Amino acid sequence: MIALILYIVFLSALAAMIVFILRQAVSYFKSVQTLFVAAFLSYWTIVFSDCLKNHLLNTESAANFNSKIGVSSALIVVIAVEQLALALCRKEQPKLSWKTFLSNKLHLVSTVYKGYVILLLLLTWVLGPWQVHQIQNVWGELIYDSVFESWYLVGLAIALLAFIAYPCMLFLRAGRKFKQTELAGVLNWFGVGWIGIGLTLIMFHGLLPALNVQIVEINHLFNLAFFGIIAYAFRKTTILESLFERLYTTTYTPRPTGLIKNRKVFSKALGLTHGQVVGKNILLEFDPTSDYERVIEDFVDEASANAESVAVFTSKGSAIHSTLSNRSDVKFLILTQRVSTPKANASKNKILLPANNSSLLLDALNKVLKAYPERNSNIVFDNLSSLILFIGFEKTYGFLRYALELLALENGTSLFLFDPRAHDAKVASAFRSLFSDQITYGKEGLRVVRTPEPALKA
Repeated sequence: MIALILYIVFLSALAAMIVFILRQAVSYFKSVQTLFVAAFLSYWTIVFSDCLKNHLLNTESAANFNSKIGVSSALIVVIAVEQLALALCRKEQPKLSWKTFLSNKLHLVSTVYKGYVILLLLLTWVLGPWQVHQIQNVWGELIYDSVFESWYLVGLAIALLAFIAYPCMLFLRAGRKFKQTELAGVLNWFGVGWIGIGLTLIMFHGLLPALNVQIVEINHLFNLAFFGIIAYAFRKTTILESLFERLYTTTYTPRPTGLIKNRKVFSKALGLTHGQVVGKNILLEFDPTSDYERVIEDFVDEASANAESVAVFTSKGSAIHSTLSNRSDVKFLILTQRVSTPKANASKNKILLPANNSSLLLDALNKVLKAYPERNSNIVFDNLSSLILFIGFEKTYGFLRYALELLALENGTSLFLFDPRAHDAKVASAFRSLFSDQITYGKEGLRVVRTPEPALKA
């Protein structure tokens, strides 16, 4: 009876942790959240299956089926955690090809790892390599339990050792790269938690039953503590915030400049003062064959000369990135399809963001705007035409509407770049309708299309 109560406690606690994880607001972290839930649910299945076998269906056939379900669930945990480690710790996701497959060691290791686990799954269901015996558990009750054949036990031990040496160590290695940050602690706790779960699984479900010792409830008690650590760490897994700590330190040092003219180099071209430009959201339609990056340089120079923060959303290798990449006073958010979650770049002022996740881009924009509430924030988004290629027009239009709302709330100043020649008239018209301020830059230079009378006087 005591053992049954313990199982009910274990199952209830795990279910509460799953609900806890699902309730965390992680719009940009949804795929990782799903993997966490899959791992927790798989272990919940192991506990539930043990409960049925030991207390409700204490038969030889139930013990045989329990072994298949238990081992399969454990192997699903092994795969889910590896996917978690890759999602959180891999710097970039290479494009899949035979060349990258053979040259990328991590991709090769991942393929071998998954292949081995799938092989064990097939052997589990096809061969059922164990013998069912009746033994006495720690409570003095006679129950049926499976004793694995030695070769199969060795195979499972290899899988769990690989689990510890590969995905779990990825968490710990990634944690060392972020010393003195919250992210480092989160990744380290993930690694420690999953290592503990792997060790207890092989010990209490494999080695001890082989010695006719059945104390699986102790295993669940240990693992409940480890899962609690992981769930608590997940609550603190604000990956984007942790990465932004790396971008935005407590003090902001603008680019040194003694040129007074830089304080209004951009606004003067529009026929305005700097104070009149602050808070404006400007659509810049550009000709990609022109030297339009000069406009962005002027915009950044003016912001920096006025001790304001500047963040540039762009892609690596773009004209804007090439022009500004050596400037320490600019924070770069690099849009790429090679990552699925935010990744810190080797450079201290760069973050890699998934280009096909508009929710994450909005979240990143929001954090940029809130990084320095005491200073004006300046945003360059390079560019809307490229974003359409990544996520389509409708999602890009929705992103732009919400982005402009965020900018209005924080009184942010922005330049959104757009190449109208790459789209039909309806797309261009839709974007233009969202902006009160519009300028163009082509081979003939800068031209102001629409700038309403400023409300501020300076």
